[in-house]
Amino acid sequence: MTGPRVLTLTVGTMSHGGHCVARHEGRVVFVRHAVPGETVRAVITDGQPSARFWRADVIDVLEASDHRRRHPWKQADALRAYDNDQVPVGGADYGHITDGHQRRLKSHVFRDTMQRIGNIDVCGLDLTGFGPDGELPVQQLPGADGSGMHWRTRVSFGVSGGSLAMKPKRSNDLIPLRAMPLAVEAVGASGIFSWDFTGAATVEAVAPGGQAPITLLVRTDPDAGDQQLRELGENLLQYSEFAPGVSSIIRVTAKNPPKRRRHSQLTPVPMDYQALTGDRMITEPLPVPVRQTHAVELPPEGFWQIHRSAPQALTEQVDRFAQLGEGGSAVDLYAGAGLFTAWAASTVGPRGQVLSVEAAEATSAAAQELFRGAAGVEVIHAPAEKVASRLESADVVVLDPPRAGAAASVLQGISDSQPGRIVYVSCDPASFARDARRLSELGWQIRELALLDMYPNTHHMESVALFGRYSPAGTR
Repeated sequence: MTGPRVLTLTVGTMSHGGHCVARHEGRVVFVRHAVPGETVRAVITDGQPSARFWRADVIDVLEASDHRRRHPWKQADALRAYDNDQVPVGGADYGHITDGHQRRLKSHVFRDTMQRIGNIDVCGLDLTGFGPDGELPVQQLPGADGSGMHWRTRVSFGVSGGSLAMKPKRSNDLIPLRAMPLAVEAVGASGIFSWDFTGAATVEAVAPGGQAPITLLVRTDPDAGDQQLRELGENLLQYSEFAPGVSSIIRVTAKNPPKRRRHSQLTPVPMDYQALTGDRMITEPLPVPVRQTHAVELPPEGFWQIHRSAPQALTEQVDRFAQLGEGGSAVDLYAGAGLFTAWAASTVGPRGQVLSVEAAEATSAAAQELFRGAAGVEVIHAPAEKVASRLESADVVVLDPPRAGAAASVLQGISDSQPGRIVYVSCDPASFARDARRLSELGWQIRELALLDMYPNTHHMESVALFGRYSPAGTR
């Protein structure tokens, strides 16, 4: 690229993805590590002369926002990183913004994303959750410290030179870590940041319920030699003898991996999970009991909410919107190990009916075991797309799809089954806005909305929405 590599910019609004929007000579520049309204010096990280927009990172703040603070995680702090000729790790792109302003910006981003993608004016909806300033507030969850740290119960790392590492934003490079303070205290206290993971490609640390001891999923490097893999196994066993904060180490290897694999090939390689030490399964606490059981046993690679307070907060929010009663009926799509299925089963009681649908085999098996013998609960291992067209009418359909959102066929199937209510739990404003537009076209409208700050110090947020059949203005 020709021209300046460092620009002086006055940045505008925050956009979905964690960057502010600025302009330079008519060109849009997406600026990370800024706060709306600031004047900054920013280095171009991605920008060709013919590109429609450029990307940049803040390296100096000339006029700071009143909402700027010193980033609580040094390695994720762009200003400190660039001062030392380094780049910041990703994963905490809101950390330089004060806690309360983070949530205000998330509310603005959600509103703007709904308008831009969903063609839905959130402020124009007849909702009860707006604050006195006319904005939809983002609810703070308990379980993080005063700086928004120590809430993640699951953290994935790369491995660089044997050390746990993370990537910068939009890069495949790896930066060795000294700590990962977004993770719950049990992860840092385990001592794993001083371990030698040479021979591993990735490591996932899981702290069930946010507590010690933790479980490690160690995925071996397919390019590692036999001797290196043997040494990795020996090292892990040796470390575990002196690490009471680590209960289980599970080695993950590919089953008969292909010699060549095209990047466009989407079929996943089957994996083998071997417990080197400890148990193969973990136990996560349930907000509501199932057959006098207050926990679910599932494999650590199975999906579970990552904020330690999320299961309780989401269950309470879904319960408020669903208004499900004893003897009622519910469908839980993308059900995982059964968090919302457990809530529904506890609410409707033995006279009610609950259908739980999950595509991941191991996670569905965990739900099968949890609800074995539970009256009125049926657990189906299948993609939601295959079940949606055969749904029968229910009082409530709850769906919590992955970040990509729900398939159009799933939304069509839900609508065709004519449920009394739809409660949509989403971790991505863009995919939710698209799906909300599709539901609107099918005759559904948003009746209530809640935003939860389940990912402090990041641009991510969680939303819970209640949809009801479209009704003329003035009726609900």
